[in-house]
Amino acid sequence: MSRSRRHSPFVGTTKAATDKPWKQQNARRVRRGVHQTLAETVDGDAVPVSPYAKGHGGWCGMKDGKQRIVDPSSKDMRK
Repeated sequence: MSRSRRHSPFVGTTKAATDKPWKQQNARRVRRGVHQTLAETVDGDAVPVSPYAKGHGGWCGMKDGKQRIVDPSSKDMRK
């Protein structure tokens, strides 16, 4: 692993240990919306709305975002 280095000085912005609770909640919200949309039609003909159309896509989680390290040291560039 001596050659395992970052190619760009960007690191994630987070203090969360995991994204799992947010992903579970988001998936339940999307499934519930799809279920309600399909239940409103007689034959289930409705096309479910994309999860990204409702604003609950993959960009509002706890571990989203990156920041640039201004003057990275060699330790910062290690993976």
